[in-house]
Amino acid sequence: MSTNGTPTVADWFQDKSWAYSITFDEALADLHRFAIPILQAAGVPGHVEVVVGQLGQVRAIGDSSYNGFRHMNATELRALLAMGWGVANHSWSHDRVNATTAPLELERAKAVLEKAIGAPVSVYCSPCNNTNMNPEALAACRRLGYLAAMSCTDALNRPGDADLLWLNRTFLLTQSYEPFFSEFDPWRNIRHAQHDRGWIIDYCHCPLERAVHLNKDCSAAELRRRIEVVCTEGGDEVWLARVEDAVDYRYTRRAAIITATGPNEFAVSAPGLPAAVRRRALTLRLPAGTAGATVDGADVPLRTGREGATIEIDAGRSRTLRLRGR
Repeated sequence: MSTNGTPTVADWFQDKSWAYSITFDEALADLHRFAIPILQAAGVPGHVEVVVGQLGQVRAIGDSSYNGFRHMNATELRALLAMGWGVANHSWSHDRVNATTAPLELERAKAVLEKAIGAPVSVYCSPCNNTNMNPEALAACRRLGYLAAMSCTDALNRPGDADLLWLNRTFLLTQSYEPFFSEFDPWRNIRHAQHDRGWIIDYCHCPLERAVHLNKDCSAAELRRRIEVVCTEGGDEVWLARVEDAVDYRYTRRAAIITATGPNEFAVSAPGLPAAVRRRALTLRLPAGTAGATVDGADVPLRTGREGATIEIDAGRSRTLRLRGR
């Protein structure tokens, strides 16, 4: 029997209704005291933003609230990768990023960090504020093969966002900056993400017993509360994603082409993907009436998605998908 329609690409991996990631600017070693155990216990992958010029050093940057804290070294960063965390470039010096400084802040920093962790670096995190998300900096990101750039804009990211080199981040702070001084909110942007099928990327720095700086961080207790709320509110509907994995999915989803080649047969591909896209898995929603599926002749398991059966498919090369009806 035939199925009814053409497969479509789900907004998020495994047809989750929204996505959540969390980032920690500066990649300080004191994350091991509270943040890393909290996230590991909850099964939430974290993400650290490395000031590459101070890799493994005690922080000494201007009048930073975190001066005196030690930045993680290469061994510690590799250990985080092995735990399922992600790593991004937070610039070389935590200073100005533009056309003049890009060779150091974006190019050399990327090369040094990749050598240190033994893995590609595809994400840039703007230091200081959004002044370092300027057109010159983002043009250099494109040229150097970055897939994403993270800002300090408190907003959702959505599956269909046009600019893949501008990611918004939700502040996870004890108190936001003036003039509003908004208090810590463990439910921040969650209902918004559920309604709009969005992706929340939280950011903070190094949660300790008390926030090191009220406007730059939260406490360990507040971090624990946030993670509890995300997991409870999200349940099976939230994708707890590394930043890199969600970025890769966005690129692959955007590039995906599904073409009917015969009755219940389709060619699935994602041509033209940047080389930096490493994880090229897609979740396909299958048409009503699908009882089974093969990819390149091999049976694949069907999952129950939000609106019917789904499958996972590697779109790294062209695939032949055949569906069986009931």
